[in-house]
Amino acid sequence: MHESLFLGPHGENAEFFRQIWGELLHRTLQHRSETFPGDSSPGITPPDSERIRLVEREIANFFQILQQEVPTFSNRYLGHMISDVSIPALIGNAAVLFCNPNLASKEVASAGLKLEMQAINELARMIGLEPASARGHFTSGGTVANFEAFWRARFRLDHWLSMGAWLLEKGHTSEGIFALAHQGWNSFYRQSERFGVDIAELAERSYVVQGPWDIASYYRDTLRFDFPQPVVLVPGNKHYSWPKSANVFGISEKAIWPTALDRFGRVCIASLRRNIEKARQQQRPVMMNVSVAGTTELGTVDAVDAACDLFDEYRRQENIDIWHHVDAAYGGYFCSTFRGGSSLLPERAIAAFGALARADSVTLDPHKLGFVPYACGAFLVRDAQAYSVSQVSAPYLIEDKKNDHPGWSTTLEGSRSATGAGAVWLSSRVLPLDASGHGAILNQTLATTQQLADKLQRSFDNIYFTPGRDTNIVCFTLAHTGASLRETNRRTGVVIDRFTGSPHFAISRTALGVKSYAAMVDDVVGQWHGVVDDDHLLVIRMVVMSPYLGDAATTDALLDEFVAELRSFALQ
Repeated sequence: MHESLFLGPHGENAEFFRQIWGELLHRTLQHRSETFPGDSSPGITPPDSERIRLVEREIANFFQILQQEVPTFSNRYLGHMISDVSIPALIGNAAVLFCNPNLASKEVASAGLKLEMQAINELARMIGLEPASARGHFTSGGTVANFEAFWRARFRLDHWLSMGAWLLEKGHTSEGIFALAHQGWNSFYRQSERFGVDIAELAERSYVVQGPWDIASYYRDTLRFDFPQPVVLVPGNKHYSWPKSANVFGISEKAIWPTALDRFGRVCIASLRRNIEKARQQQRPVMMNVSVAGTTELGTVDAVDAACDLFDEYRRQENIDIWHHVDAAYGGYFCSTFRGGSSLLPERAIAAFGALARADSVTLDPHKLGFVPYACGAFLVRDAQAYSVSQVSAPYLIEDKKNDHPGWSTTLEGSRSATGAGAVWLSSRVLPLDASGHGAILNQTLATTQQLADKLQRSFDNIYFTPGRDTNIVCFTLAHTGASLRETNRRTGVVIDRFTGSPHFAISRTALGVKSYAAMVDDVVGQWHGVVDDDHLLVIRMVVMSPYLGDAATTDALLDEFVAELRSFALQ
C-alpha cells in the first residue's frame, strides 16, 4: 500500500520514519567525517550543559507554537490544496538542507544541479515531454513559474516584433504589425539572413531594451503609428499571478484580456478565437495565451487539446505563431494517473492533460499534488529554443557556455534552494510518476471525491453542485426553492463559519463572480429557480487529496460523520 510511504495521520509509520531518518543522519555525519580527514580540528568543543538546556528550552517553545498549526496531515482536512507530504519527499528535502546548495551556480551546487536536471526530466516524462529536448527548473511556486513563462514569451515576441519594425522601417514588407509579431523563428532567421540584420539594429527597436517611453516615440515618429502594446489572453477566472505579471513586466493591466468561460467554468474556445481576432483587428500582438489545467477555485480543466488545435490551425494556415502556456500548477500531476494504466479522470480531462506536451510552456506545483514540502514549483518547456530568455551577467559567477543547466542568468530567481529538486527526485523514484505509483494515490482521491459527492447527493434534497467536476475538488451550496442568491449566500456563509469554529473538519470557500462565471451562476441558480441578485455565488469547497483514504470502511465512516455535521449546521 502506498500509504506506507507517508508518516500517517497518527504517526502510524513512525518506526519506518525513524529508521530512514537515522540513516539520513548517519550518512550525513559520515560524509562530513570523511571529507578532508587529514585537516586539523578547528577547536570545536561540544556545547556545555547550560547551552544544551537553552536549546532544549527554546525547542520546547518552538514546538508549542507549531502544535497550534493547522493539521493538514489529517483525513479531516478537506480545505485547501494541501495535504501530508511523503516520507521520501521529506527525506529528500531534509538531506539537501544539510548540504545547503545554491542552484545559482555549479560552483556551489554540482550535485544539486544534477538532482534538479534529473528531477525535471521525471516531471517532463510525466506530462509527455521528451526529456532529451525538454528544459526547465524548479521555482518557489506556481506564481514564479508563471512569471518565467511570461518572461520567455516576451523575449520571443520582442524579437519578432523588433524584426517586424525593422522590415517596415526599411520598406522590405507591407504586412501588418500583428502578422510580423507572430512570424515564427523560421521567418525571423530567414529575414535576418536575407537582409543581413544585425542584432544591435534589432535592439534599437526592442521595447524590452529601449523601454516603453522611447519605443513609443520610435513607433510614432518613424513608423507613423502607435506602439501596439501586446496583450495576454487569460481565462475569465484568471489566477492572481497574471495581473501581478502585468505589474512586474511593465504592461498595462488592461492588456490582460479575459477569455469567457462556459457553464462548466472552462475557457470557451470560440471566445478565445474571438479574442485573437479582436487583437488582429486592433493590430495588438498576443504575447501569450494561458490555459489552466486544474483551476484554483473548482479544479476544472480547460480544453488544452482544443486550444492546441486552434493554435496549430493559426500556425499552419496563416503563419501566426502564438505562445501557449498551460498553468497546471494544481492539476499537472494527474498526468501520472494515465501513464501506464487506467485513470479515473473524465475522458475530456485525460485528453486535456494529454495535450500538455503540445504547449510552449507548463507550470507545475509539486508542493500540491506531488506531496512534497513547500515551497516547490516547476517550470518546463518543450525545447531549448523555448527556454531562451534575455541573459544578464555577474562578474563573480562563471557563465555556463553550454547552457546545459538552469542558472542565475536564465532564471528569474537568483539564489534557489535545491530542496524541492531533492524532494521530487527521491519521491519520484520511490513512487514512480505513473499509474502504478503516484497515479494510484491520485486515482484514490478521485474515487473518494466521487464517493463524497454521491453521499452528499443522497443525503440532501436541496444540494446544488457546480457543474463539470473534473478532478478531486467538490463545490456546492444548499438552497431553498425560489430563494434569492443573496439569501442563499448568507446561509452558506453561516454554514462555513460554523465549520470554521468546529474542531472536527476543515473546509474552504470560494466566491464565483457573476461577471466571470456568468453562465455557471445562471445554471446553478436556475436549478433552484432563484434570482441572481448578488455579485457572486458562494460555495462550500472541499479538496479531497489526503493520501490516507484508501481504506473503504474508514473513509465511509468519516464521510458519514461529515454529512451529519453538515446537516446539523445547515439546520441550526
